[in-house]
Amino acid sequence: MFNHRIMRGVKNEWAIDPYAWDTGLVRMTPIENWFWQDIRHANAVMYPQYPVAGCFLDFANPVAKVGVECDGKAYHLDVEKDRQRDARLGRLGWTIYRISGSDCYKDFDEEEMESSPAANLIKEICKTHGISRNTLPRSRGLVPIGEFVHEALLEHMA
Repeated sequence: MFNHRIMRGVKNEWAIDPYAWDTGLVRMTPIENWFWQDIRHANAVMYPQYPVAGCFLDFANPVAKVGVECDGKAYHLDVEKDRQRDARLGRLGWTIYRISGSDCYKDFDEEEMESSPAANLIKEICKTHGISRNTLPRSRGLVPIGEFVHEALLEHMA
């Protein structure tokens, strides 16, 4: 539905309105919501709950083929299954990063004057993969969410 628009775009610019998820269109766990705040603070272009090869990545930039899984430890108890999934995505050209829920929850350390582990991870991903809106020239403006929904409905009816 929206994938064709995203894939036609560039990796450092939103193909659809980044605030669409704030309307409740996509449900996030508390852990994902904490990480989403770091993504937005870093001005990174990542889409939540992005479908890839039969699974959903917590956050992904499909143009750059980079994804982040930030689930709590109770969700991914089968480490081997996660390893195999990451390897399968790797064979498709994806780079997958993992961060623990407890690291997503940590805040800026005022005593040590250090950024949170999640903020550091997303900054490193932006630097490595060029997905921050601050890294490359922008190609075009955002598509308003109303236009995106209208287009999706037209595609669905066709």
